[in-house]
Amino acid sequence: MFTPELLNQVGPLLLKAVVGLVVTGLLGAFMWPIRKVKKEWIVLKEEQGKIHAELVQQRENHLTHIEKYSKDQVDLLGKVVDTLGEIRISQAEMTGYCKANSSIGCGPRLRRRTAKK
Repeated sequence: MFTPELLNQVGPLLLKAVVGLVVTGLLGAFMWPIRKVKKEWIVLKEEQGKIHAELVQQRENHLTHIEKYSKDQVDLLGKVVDTLGEIRISQAEMTGYCKANSSIGCGPRLRRRTAKK
């Protein structure tokens, strides 16, 4: 059945096939971690893209909110400035009135010193 001529012809083919399978197995063993890392890298990049999209959405919402309420805040601050200006003017008028009429009691009251016990 197995003649030496057949073995001489099939032997190198079997050797090449075995070497090819061993090399393929080794390459597969070396490539498996690389494929695993590549898949993880793709997943991480997708997650990073989702996070970026969420941050952009939050920023747009924040800017829209600021734009919407900034006009109201400017109006309120204008009213506060007007009120404080009126208070400052009335205080200046009161101070001038007190300085002009210090004889009628607008100034500080003078008190007698008491002896320390």
